[in-house]
Amino acid sequence: MDISEVELIKRIRDLSRPLQKKALVGIGDDAAVIEGREGYSYLLTTDTLVENVHFEWIFTHPHQLGWKAMAACTSDIAAMGGYPVFALVTLGVSTEAVFSTVKQIYEGMLDLSSRMDVEVSGGDIVRSPIFFISISVLGEVEAGRAILRKGASVGDSIYVTGEIGAAAAGLLFLKQSKILSVSSNKEKAVEKWLMPFPRIKEAREILKTGFATAMIDISDGLSSDLCHILEESKVGAEIWEEKIPLSFETQKLCDVLKKSAVEVALQ
Repeated sequence: MDISEVELIKRIRDLSRPLQKKALVGIGDDAAVIEGREGYSYLLTTDTLVENVHFEWIFTHPHQLGWKAMAACTSDIAAMGGYPVFALVTLGVSTEAVFSTVKQIYEGMLDLSSRMDVEVSGGDIVRSPIFFISISVLGEVEAGRAILRKGASVGDSIYVTGEIGAAAAGLLFLKQSKILSVSSNKEKAVEKWLMPFPRIKEAREILKTGFATAMIDISDGLSSDLCHILEESKVGAEIWEEKIPLSFETQKLCDVLKKSAVEVALQ
């Protein structure tokens, strides 16, 4: 690709803008917003995990992959202050794929979706030289209440839910696992990477209080995802390094990896 992903999305957004007449919120946020049943708006989002791009089988169990794919998509619904309701699943599988693998992937998806009361209602299966899983989710949010990226103003404070950086540190550990020994700190960080839990509950509480002016899923890292809010809201930001909430396991694992915990959390 001769342009960045961000620039590609911008150009697609410009091409699509003349056709976006019914959506309340179109391309450029965590999910699209359309008019829903009385008193509610629908949230639509989709996410894809591709073999050897977003995961590697060498350190990913099929159950974990199914869980993570569902988490990635429903997290976008949480970023709008909504809750997920229905999901469609598309699998790309090779001719060498075995049923037990597909079964374990679905068990992982259903394990998480059952905890969020999300119904997997259909999808598609196609033949592919590499494995991929794509999930589309329909969610809901109270009409006019969706929390967008463009609502930030000068003087707002920046918050995250919980501590950050553990998932990124877990990924770094997995990539170097052949030379590093396993400890409980590493295991916790690895679990954060392989089986994250969407912040649905927290997002709903934030919506109810009216606390947030803008919100985003930060699975790509605090710095890059914060920039999306800044761009959409046309503001700048200052972050104090000592106030970034890093978990104990993140700091300990980054010490072992000889990495800056702050940089890991940001990037």
